[in-house]
Amino acid sequence: MNSQFLLAKSNLESSLFRDVFLVDSLATVFNIDPKSAAENFDEIGNRLLQKSKHVRSIGMGPNDVLVHVIPFEGNEKAIGLDFRTVPEQYKTVIAARERGDIYLAGPVDLVQGGRGLIARIPVFNDYPVNLDYWGTVSVVIDYEQLINDAGLFRIENTKIAIRGINGTGKSGQTFEGDEALFNVADYSGKLLIPNGEWWIAVEFFPILEKNQTLFLALVRWGSLLVYVLLFGLVTLLWAYYLAERQRANADSLTHLVNRRFTVDYLNRRFADKNPKDDFFVVAIDLNYFKEINDNLGHYAGDEVLRCVAQRMQAAVRSTDLVARMGGDEFLVVLNRIRDSKIADILVAKIRQTVEGSELVVDGVPIHLSISIGVACSTEEVNSVDSLLKLADMRMYENKAANKTL
Repeated sequence: MNSQFLLAKSNLESSLFRDVFLVDSLATVFNIDPKSAAENFDEIGNRLLQKSKHVRSIGMGPNDVLVHVIPFEGNEKAIGLDFRTVPEQYKTVIAARERGDIYLAGPVDLVQGGRGLIARIPVFNDYPVNLDYWGTVSVVIDYEQLINDAGLFRIENTKIAIRGINGTGKSGQTFEGDEALFNVADYSGKLLIPNGEWWIAVEFFPILEKNQTLFLALVRWGSLLVYVLLFGLVTLLWAYYLAERQRANADSLTHLVNRRFTVDYLNRRFADKNPKDDFFVVAIDLNYFKEINDNLGHYAGDEVLRCVAQRMQAAVRSTDLVARMGGDEFLVVLNRIRDSKIADILVAKIRQTVEGSELVVDGVPIHLSISIGVACSTEEVNSVDSLLKLADMRMYENKAANKTL
């Protein structure tokens, strides 16, 4: 296999993944606080343009209507575009929303000239629940510059074709070269992109002298090794990035969201709350947890925490949030509650599910017991901190009452 082709293919994959890494950082900023990100869109967008060699423009579309594009010059006609009126583009917006993650569309012909890849970023007001859709952010990557920098089509004595628009791979539409090449190619295989794959076919026309054979064989195997190493490095970087992103918001033992994420989430809910979208916070503390650790060891304690987390998640709805706040303290956010009786039913279900059956660890039965305190966002509180303190106070009252029984 031609060594130049392997290097060019590797360069293209690594460049595209690098650009998507940068785009993903933009997605994180928007999903953490869509309102603040929208207000600071110029500053955030220009930073991304400075860091990426191939990002051409960034558009912000609340409710899927494009209201702002960076840079504005050359993109004036795009302002006001309602994606719902352009079926081919709207399909990719919907795909991103349904995935709850970046969707890389294209290559497509751009209105302003040339071809581009469009990274659609779905933004939600209630990330990571992803039921309250805010809109989309679209990042245009210059496809022609990306291909040119990789050097894929500057390789002598080759014919190349690529298919798989929107990452559809081998079964997708051909967007480079002659489709017939796929039937006679010397090489055909995957070209990995972040949300799928392209399928590439190459025909080689080697012109070799006999005394070049050994040298080219060495180069070929060396290039293959470089390609494997580069691909492995890109894969590891991507996996590391996703793991770090998850670790920053998740509790490593129970895999619930952690205190930091929950406080940020509640601050956004508290700031944007309206009378039609009340929510309740349910503070939960394990009873006799210290005795379990002291008598049965920390392994048993960890099993208890994991079990309680699983049972609480099983007891609530998909729109609710379950978090571990630290130690044996948990918090449940009950969303979209317009009748306090519904909250009472859900709290009773949480208690019944957690305490309903014994947990057996190494043959030792453990009876699970919890204390619960509930506070509503409509009560006389002026901050998330005071709302949590109110729920904690009621939880400790419940714990004290349990001890007197």
